[in-house]
Amino acid sequence: MDRRDFLHRAGMCFGGVATFGFPTVRFASVPEPGRLVFVLLRGGFDGLAALVPAGDDGYASLRGAMAFAPDALHPLEAGFGLAPGLAPLRAFWERGELVALHAMAIPFRTRSHFDGQAVLETGMDRPEGSADGWLNRLLQVMEGERSGIAVAAGMPRSMIGAHPVSTWSPAELGAVDDAYLDRLHLLYRSDPRLFNRFEAAVQQQARTAEMEMDEGMGRGPGTDVSALFRAAARLIRPATGPNVAAMELSGWDTHANQGLEGGPLDRLLGRLAQGLVAFRDEMEAAWADTTVVVMTEFGRTARPNGTRGTDHGTAGAGFVLGPRVARSAVVADWPGLADHALFEGRDLRPTLDTRAVLKGVVTGAFDLTAAQADRVFPGSAGVRGRTDLMG
Repeated sequence: MDRRDFLHRAGMCFGGVATFGFPTVRFASVPEPGRLVFVLLRGGFDGLAALVPAGDDGYASLRGAMAFAPDALHPLEAGFGLAPGLAPLRAFWERGELVALHAMAIPFRTRSHFDGQAVLETGMDRPEGSADGWLNRLLQVMEGERSGIAVAAGMPRSMIGAHPVSTWSPAELGAVDDAYLDRLHLLYRSDPRLFNRFEAAVQQQARTAEMEMDEGMGRGPGTDVSALFRAAARLIRPATGPNVAAMELSGWDTHANQGLEGGPLDRLLGRLAQGLVAFRDEMEAAWADTTVVVMTEFGRTARPNGTRGTDHGTAGAGFVLGPRVARSAVVADWPGLADHALFEGRDLRPTLDTRAVLKGVVTGAFDLTAAQADRVFPGSAGVRGRTDLMG
């Protein structure tokens, strides 16, 4: 079976309809306003290199040669600045449309990509315990007509569940790597010996991808991320389009040669930022009731490693964008970067739960009750949604 046939069959098996040209997708009438797009950056991106805490006295000494010079950053507030590649996001900030989140983490402590992504995508507090994703549960609790679409190579776990959703997989996404590996992970985890070897093989694949990326060979998010975001906007923009969409970009596992301004990670951040701008522009008038959330499964180690990169960490950064945010702000109960403040002596300490952010976003975007948000994130009744994020 070739890759294209596999993708088509996989999309059908998991409840979607995968197509490879620009799709003609029909949705029921959706009278309720509000659109939510969840963008997952697979691989764990370095929040300290994206939303830079240059005002922290410990930042420069901790990062050493990998510390940005203050004049290379695009300042926001409270001593934080955007990495050079994220300069296009300043336009959102100036329009009151950007919430930058920091010291944020999933509620489960892990350095495994698969466990971290499982927790983030299911909305649970542990990797096991739910077969469906939080975006699908969101569709289940919303009132009125509602629909969802995944713009991804295969069905993301966040979208799997009882509510039917569609998928669109553009040919330029190219591979089933992340979705396929995620399912292999579920099979291998029952055997510790095989699971350890499986994780080691995945790590080696990631390091190979980093070397290719550093040499300009194009691994990581596709070179035309903006086209992908524009295509997603054309799907979501119509009045009868989906309320909820999931997107994903890979290649953020920067163990080596991470770089500074103009380096491999900064270029990836630039593609992401340009894609978000392209999405906003393509949405036209529909942007007024659209909210975009950008998250990753975990941050990176606070200290660089010996190969000019960073390893799997804990807390990191994320973003909420759109006209419906309350105001542009940096949201962070900042724990600091002093040695005694680091989590396990190596990571940025988590002070913000991803579920608190997501609960705040969904209640604001779709006028849900707290009880409905608790159903979207089972077991999170003790986690209050950040209702201050949305206007």
